[in-house]
Amino acid sequence: MKKILYILSVIFLSASCNWLEITPENAIDEDDLFTTGYGFRNALNGVYLKIGSRDLYGENLSWGFLSAVAQEYLTDDSQQGSYTMQGTRDAADFIYNSAVTQPIIQSIWENQYSAIANLNKIIEHIDEIDHSQFAFGEDERGLIKAEAYALRAMLHFDLLRLFAPAPATNPSGTYLPYRDKFSPELGDKLTVTAFIEKCLSDINVAEPLLKSFDTEYHPEALSTVMSSGSSISWSTRYRFDSKMYIDEMGEFFWYRGWRMNYMALLALKARICHYAGKGYAPIAKSAAQAVYDNFYLTEKIGFTPASNITCQPEIRYFKTFDDVIMGAYYPNLATEYDEELYGNDNSVKYPLAGIETLFASDNTGIYSDYRYQYLIKKSNTSNQSYYHGKYSVATESVAAAISNPMVPLFRLSEICYILAEIAADEKQVSTGVDYLKDVRTARGALRDIALNVTNAEQLREEILLDARKDLMNEGQVFFMYKRLNVEKVESSSKPGFYRNMAEGYVLPIPTSESPF
Repeated sequence: MKKILYILSVIFLSASCNWLEITPENAIDEDDLFTTGYGFRNALNGVYLKIGSRDLYGENLSWGFLSAVAQEYLTDDSQQGSYTMQGTRDAADFIYNSAVTQPIIQSIWENQYSAIANLNKIIEHIDEIDHSQFAFGEDERGLIKAEAYALRAMLHFDLLRLFAPAPATNPSGTYLPYRDKFSPELGDKLTVTAFIEKCLSDINVAEPLLKSFDTEYHPEALSTVMSSGSSISWSTRYRFDSKMYIDEMGEFFWYRGWRMNYMALLALKARICHYAGKGYAPIAKSAAQAVYDNFYLTEKIGFTPASNITCQPEIRYFKTFDDVIMGAYYPNLATEYDEELYGNDNSVKYPLAGIETLFASDNTGIYSDYRYQYLIKKSNTSNQSYYHGKYSVATESVAAAISNPMVPLFRLSEICYILAEIAADEKQVSTGVDYLKDVRTARGALRDIALNVTNAEQLREEILLDARKDLMNEGQVFFMYKRLNVEKVESSSKPGFYRNMAEGYVLPIPTSESPF
């Protein structure tokens, strides 16, 4: 019997995402798929589409389930929060076995492991055929292999962050299998440290290959340096909206911001090692510093200019996407988000919790922080609610092409937070303040934190406060709370009270435990 590789149950493609084009059938004969380089492209693109789906980063692991767990949505019984959907309420209350939340958790588990299974098939077969079967020979094979290994590390790492205790709690048990082979066997569950080492092993395979492609072989697809003027906005276009710049290599080798690129690999490495604890801090610092020094300081990436934030709403960059290193792609994201955002009476279904409190420290008579003043919206109903504009439909041409389908996976601001926090741990407070000020200055926050921050603990508090503003509704706030083992966060269902976060940090593993 021929083996069948299931890439996606349903595939929807539009003309705007030809760079992710794959065979439209949901079941592809494996014997045919892995005989040419185009078959491997096909299989890898299928994984990217799955990652961007609403089951994973297109909703559940970003603005949906994880944002609710992080207490980012108002879910109390007040007039403001009365429109919040039941799934958001249950997630915020850590009710993980309800009729709404249990299927979400099951879907995350199954789809994440399904994507990993498809990556394992790519890795298993990619060295079996001659390099001549790839249009660009060994360079193409190396790129596909590198992306597959790095994505496998990323997807496994997020499963670890969801379904196992954080290293900060000194866990001693075994929790999850690291599936590095396509097999019906589940594999042995590993300790948190052993699991992290597996992630880093995959990254070590991918790193030299991605570095070679993105900095030597085809660097123009990731960033550009202009002879005059700022390179930042142009580099963003090269990463995410490449259609005007595509050379003879074709679309597959462009649009690097939507794919696992070298900069994203370094950000992933920094994130994993920062999560792993102080023993891994030198690796985290080295990887984050490489992004900061080699890409940020050279203007190959930078923060969205104020002129694109403080402008009229119809042309505003609500997602501040210039500083996104890698994004997940879901073509219908913005339209579907807007369709679900409003109730029948124009009320908001995802009202943000505690916004005025969150930004209170930067109220120096006026709210100078762009993230409050320009990027968060207010409903036009009598029971006025706050909601974020980053996932709504953008109409300005550049924003529409880049922002509408994007869920940010890695941001430059996170790199600055990592470097600032490591500096705090090293008692280099002024250095840490400078890294944090990179973000705050770009976001228009005028309060000089150097006047108030005199020790490492105060710096850590400021980093967490700013990260809650910058990474809002992207899933990373929950993971930051968990990494730091934050005990209490103001409850989104009972304002004025505090939620014991330890009760919600580890999701229950679905009873079947099967990734298939």
